[in-house]
Amino acid sequence: MSLKPIKKKKLFEEIILAIEEYIQGENIQPGHRLPSENELASIFQVSKTAVREAMSVLQANGVIEKRTGSGIFLKELEGETIAERVTKNLLRNVNLQEVLEFRRGIEVEAVALTAQRATPQEIVLIEQAHLHLLEAQEANQLGSKEDYLFHYQIILASHNTIYKDVYESISSQLDEGIRLSKMQSARLPGRIEEAQKEHEEIIEMIKARDPRAASEAMRKHLMQNENKMMSLLKNS
Repeated sequence: MSLKPIKKKKLFEEIILAIEEYIQGENIQPGHRLPSENELASIFQVSKTAVREAMSVLQANGVIEKRTGSGIFLKELEGETIAERVTKNLLRNVNLQEVLEFRRGIEVEAVALTAQRATPQEIVLIEQAHLHLLEAQEANQLGSKEDYLFHYQIILASHNTIYKDVYESISSQLDEGIRLSKMQSARLPGRIEEAQKEHEEIIEMIKARDPRAASEAMRKHLMQNENKMMSLLKNS
């Protein structure tokens, strides 16, 4: 199996997933040497800084070992995948449950307002944000930024400035939660496609001007993500 170029500049999580795919494809065992950071940057067509960040995360999480003068070596993962190891450790560093609960509290109500108040142009922007997410995922990107913007467009279309201001004020925490969720979804067969259908259902209920159905569609979507993430945390 050959390494595949990453066509656009990736977040460190996406580089980590690409490295994991390579390790699995090449059947690299603990103790074996990995390509250098310069080699990875060239293969993935990303900056050395981005690769260095990914490798720093892997080293901090006990996935790799850097040996001066010898290179980078894979360590024993004790039955975990790389994504599972990194995600679990990231989960321990953020109060994810509070972030997810807060997000659900705002978005379930906001989408009901959006179904009532959104202008035709705002609905188009929501649909475009969803299409951009699909494009990112088709390009083998996590799509965390695109996912955030999809939900943010719904917040804007609610025409509630307090929702907007509060959502923006915790954007970094929300983005972290979405990125962790996307990393886990990438490891669950069919979950990305399932989430895409959930987004489409939310859009359809907004276009149908059905506040209750829109809220239920959003609640279902967010609860799926919450259950997935909290299950991972409990098993860590």
